Amino acid sequence: MREEIMPNDIIKHKPTGETWIVAGVNHQTGELIPMGYPFPSIAKTDDCEILERRYETERQSKEVIEALNKHRLLSFIDVRSAMWHGLLRLCER
Repeated sequence: MREEIMPNDIIKHKPTGETWIVAGVNHQTGELIPMGYPFPSIAKTDDCEILERRYETERQSKEVIEALNKHRLLSFIDVRSAMWHGLLRLCER
């Protein structure tokens, strides 16, 4: 079973007890961006636990990829999802 947090997974942020849907993850820095306001907010992946794995059936959406690109948060864009949506150019900038 996958232990790595991925976009669209549902997680629990342990410090706040809040349940979030993941917009994007930077595995190198150990950070993630949850969906919601204010966007973007950044949290540490170590502070989170996976409640539901959804990445395999629901990739990062085109809208989320475009929002991350707009904020120049390219390292939080999932390359597989960007390829699926034909947006790989955004990840290469």
